[in-house]
Amino acid sequence: MSPVGSLIALLLLFTSSLAQDKAVQPEARCGASFSETYKPVQIQAAQDMDCTWSIVRPANETTRVIFSVLELNPSADCSQENITILNEDFGELGVLCPNSPGIAAFESPGNVYVRVFTNSDALTRNAYLLYYSVTPANDVKCGGNLRGYSGKISSPNYPNRHQPFTYCVWHVETPKNTKAKLSFSEVFVEPDVACRFDFVAVFDGPTTNSPLKDVLCGRTVGEVETSSNAFTLVFSADYANNYFGFSVDYIATPKANSSLSCSGDSMTVLINPDYINSLGYNANELTLINKTCVANSANPIVFEVPFGSCGTVKKVKDHTVYYTNTIFASTAGVITRHRQLQIIVTCELESDSIAEIMYVTENDIIQDQAESGKYDVSLAFYPNEDFIAPVLESPYFIELNESVFLQATVQSSDPDLTVFVDTCFASPQANFQAPNYDLIRRGCIKDNTYHNFPSGSRYARFNFSAFKFLNAHPSVYLQCQLVICDINDSGSRCNQGCVTRKRRDLGSTMWKTNAVLGPLRLKRHSEPEAAGSVSEKTEDVVKTDQTSLYVMGISVLVINVLILAFVVLRYSRREPRGYRYHAVATH
Repeated sequence: MSPVGSLIALLLLFTSSLAQDKAVQPEARCGASFSETYKPVQIQAAQDMDCTWSIVRPANETTRVIFSVLELNPSADCSQENITILNEDFGELGVLCPNSPGIAAFESPGNVYVRVFTNSDALTRNAYLLYYSVTPANDVKCGGNLRGYSGKISSPNYPNRHQPFTYCVWHVETPKNTKAKLSFSEVFVEPDVACRFDFVAVFDGPTTNSPLKDVLCGRTVGEVETSSNAFTLVFSADYANNYFGFSVDYIATPKANSSLSCSGDSMTVLINPDYINSLGYNANELTLINKTCVANSANPIVFEVPFGSCGTVKKVKDHTVYYTNTIFASTAGVITRHRQLQIIVTCELESDSIAEIMYVTENDIIQDQAESGKYDVSLAFYPNEDFIAPVLESPYFIELNESVFLQATVQSSDPDLTVFVDTCFASPQANFQAPNYDLIRRGCIKDNTYHNFPSGSRYARFNFSAFKFLNAHPSVYLQCQLVICDINDSGSRCNQGCVTRKRRDLGSTMWKTNAVLGPLRLKRHSEPEAAGSVSEKTEDVVKTDQTSLYVMGISVLVINVLILAFVVLRYSRREPRGYRYHAVATH
């Protein structure tokens, strides 16, 4: 674009922005009621206020409220000064405090109320919010959950114009022991000094309750670096001046020279390229034990190390499982003046976690790191002992005394792992407060209907008969402690069975995890069955009434017969016995 064209575009941007700004008059009054489909509201609050702004919308529509400016008294705490957002039943949707992030969003069907409460300090407070009804016509599908060491995020329709009333939230997680670097190649949204209208917000953590790292608007580029391995990205646009949105690339970088994280079937190694370059190498010269396994990425340098290939060595020692591989820096020629580099990475299966250990050797100088991680273990209901298709419905309705089949599965590519059910107990409460009922405890069966099926590669199966708790609790929740062992280790916890007393050394010879499942609910507690019970009672009443009528009818009939017999008998007694009339014979 020519300089003149750029200047004209910039003037148009600021002209439209100023027009919108002038249209948003500050709400200095104490409370108001709004019924428009959408409306920006700028609140100016003084001291000693307790005022409520009402957003009146139909109950069949979702009302979204987005705060983009929040300036409360910085010297006050939340009990002294806050903004409370309420739904139409005056239930609390959220509370904004003086130290809350300036960006926040709330949704609820129907009416929403915004209550501003301030203390006695004499200063002006400011808040800017936009509310609008979310309808099928303006509901933009965007956002989501992302995992990985790199990726790209852009606004809907980018590089074309985004739609009005766009609100997107992306939750991004990079490997453990890393931080994320975001590079915005373009941000082109409505400009405003305070980023009130359209904005891109970066939160340093997994949710929008995390610290607000940065807010971008107008036309700009930039870089943002998080302090943790999770960040949340929010894009919000109002009803006017829709431009081209944004595009950002993110990569994970290790917090130190390198980082390691373990999952159920692989380990991920990230290495800082600057560190490798300082040793005289580059990413193309690094391999695993199997020379054909090279880095998955050069910036950052990433190795996805599978447990079952690429030269990974599995070792079982003292009932503990180890997976080990080594990253080498290969050099050409007979001699080298580079420092020798080997990065030995190990995932250790121990106790109630996976201990992740990394050894980095530089000319016999050893550095190490130790972290923790977990396998993914699932617990699912099955309708029968074939264990083919899991039950997906929740709650799972079942008859009293009907068999309940369950399978615990460890998500791993290692076929030599197996699962053992150490402890499993039930509770009528989702928080597993009393009363509790043991099905199996430390491998000892406590319920006479409990049965273990033979374990196999990466799974354990068991069943028991459905029961209900006393005091009319309709649901049953299960919590099971599962032990993962090497299937070839004859001395592992999985082969010890029932342990009557806790041994001190069990923690170092097994890997344990908890799985929660439920609720189980008896079928007669469901609405159709309850309706059936009422029908049965009604039918019993009808049958009783019909029987009573039948008995009454028989009684009346018997009485009438008796009366008739009595009358006939009485009439016959009045007739003289010596006179009888006979028919006269005729010819």
